Amino acid sequence: MAVARILAAANPFARLELEPEAVDVAVVRSHYRRLALAVHPDKCKEPQAKEAFQALSEAFEKLSSTVGQAQCLREAGLQAKAAKAAKVSRAARAPGAPGPMGGPPTDEERKARWWDTKTWEEFEERLRHRERAEAALRLRYEGGLRLRFSTRKMREHVRAAERSVEHLDRNAGMTESPLWPPESTQAAREVEEEVARARQTEPWPGAANELLPNYNERLELNDPALALQRLLELLTHLRAVHRYCLFCGCTYDSTKDMDEHCPGITEEEHEEENIPAQKAEEKEAVEAGEDPLEAYMASIDAEAEQQRQKGKRKKRP
Repeated sequence: MAVARILAAANPFARLELEPEAVDVAVVRSHYRRLALAVHPDKCKEPQAKEAFQALSEAFEKLSSTVGQAQCLREAGLQAKAAKAAKVSRAARAPGAPGPMGGPPTDEERKARWWDTKTWEEFEERLRHRERAEAALRLRYEGGLRLRFSTRKMREHVRAAERSVEHLDRNAGMTESPLWPPESTQAAREVEEEVARARQTEPWPGAANELLPNYNERLELNDPALALQRLLELLTHLRAVHRYCLFCGCTYDSTKDMDEHCPGITEEEHEEENIPAQKAEEKEAVEAGEDPLEAYMASIDAEAEQQRQKGKRKKRP
């Protein structure tokens, strides 16, 4: 019953059994966990269980932020108007048939997502990891975003994470993902082909280049809320799917290895881990009468050696 209902749902709110209105993210998470237990392929043996679980997870991803909820509410309103005008009755649709959202995700769209696991235990572990990442990001970036964390720095993190996702996905044999840089997508390649054809008849040299989008502009990343949500999705994917930390710059052997040796989710947590050690070294140097500059250079050399040792046991993308 849950499988058919999820696949026939008209919008993300319906898939998660929520009213089409703004709702606390904690409520969204609670509904998602309950329904995921009912339709996860490891728990449900219905033929379309995997399809329903993927659709449910995509709905959760969309409603996990106030920005995503607002967008879905706008889309739901437009869908309702279109359905009324065309006199569409969802009750007349066969269970599992595509709804106004365009139906279940395709095989290509299912690749390389954090929720795509074989067992329920692995899914729960990734979901918990995502929740910790979200809490850490919001605590670090949202509270004092305007004062401490510039939009430029957020953009840099997003762009670096997108490149890492693409590199690691390709190495793992995964297909194109919405998390890749926009310039690496099939849509970008199609635009380049169109520009190449336009160059053959352009009125003056370089005129066709005006058709090329400016991928460095990324106006959506100027919105702190959108940028934060994008960064959360990217870091979740890197850590849950590839066990890769953007700020450590390495892939860990296991989730346990990452939990034990990675300082945290954010860049600040990595920086803060080094501060006590640096201050202790400086204090010892002063007490021993050493040259502060020499002590500082020695600490840099020690840190570099530590990174080299870390690189020997972990792969780099």
